[in-house]
Amino acid sequence: MSLRDKVVDMVFLALATWREARGESDEGKAGVIHCILNRVDSPKWWGRNVCQVLFKAWQVSSMTNPHDLQLTKWPDPESESWQKCLRLAECAIFGTLENPVPGADSYHDTSAQPYWADASQFIKQIGRILFYNTDGK
Repeated sequence: MSLRDKVVDMVFLALATWREARGESDEGKAGVIHCILNRVDSPKWWGRNVCQVLFKAWQVSSMTNPHDLQLTKWPDPESESWQKCLRLAECAIFGTLENPVPGADSYHDTSAQPYWADASQFIKQIGRILFYNTDGK
């Protein structure tokens, strides 16, 4: 993967993290990041790289769901929360961010009750985010 591709992946991964988990702890943000990267590392119907996973319809709602209020939100480039998301995404892309949710390929906020969330596939809760392994691997 070229440096350019890594930078593109890092920025979009940071944007998704900012939209999905900006109010969460670093561990919660890392969980979202690694959940997305776990999908990349185990390519299936959801995509084979970061952008394919992020832009697969209805998978990361803040990136594709037209009804998600986060879809039109953009970070202030100077904000601490955006800078934190960029740093965490950079560490993840370059392999230095610990994965707090090994095997997780899906997540949701505690305010949601998605049909796919099966208690037998639950891995861990970090803050308001529940992580699952829906692929069974």
